[in-house]
Amino acid sequence: MKMILDTIDEKLIALLRENSKLSYKILGEKVHMTGQAVGLRVKRLEDEGVIKRYMIDTSAKEMGTLIAYVTLTMKTQEHQKVKSFVMQHSEIIEASRISGEGCYLFKCEFKDHESLNAFCDGVLLFANYRVNIATDRIK
Repeated sequence: MKMILDTIDEKLIALLRENSKLSYKILGEKVHMTGQAVGLRVKRLEDEGVIKRYMIDTSAKEMGTLIAYVTLTMKTQEHQKVKSFVMQHSEIIEASRISGEGCYLFKCEFKDHESLNAFCDGVLLFANYRVNIATDRIK
């Protein structure tokens, strides 16, 4: 059963997307609740799977890495190979099954072009790919 979010839940999620390190006290001040009440709401959102994880968003420029968006088009119907591949590669920051052009879209971060090439060689075992390299981050 899908959890129904109220306006406070939506506001908390928006605030946490902006900065997941905000304390419950500060979050509470922004939604006019106590820190303890906010903590309970956030815990409920986590328990229900609405909030799945917290991430560190690094600057590829500062880290000296490159961001690539890799679109996969499957050669076979063996989609389990994609799931296994995703779990084995820490370069993949996000992975989504998509509609439209391609079957999957990966957002990846590579230390250099050689590691990107090795990654693409691995993809060719089960899919064709298209790579777009990010040249600047806007948001």
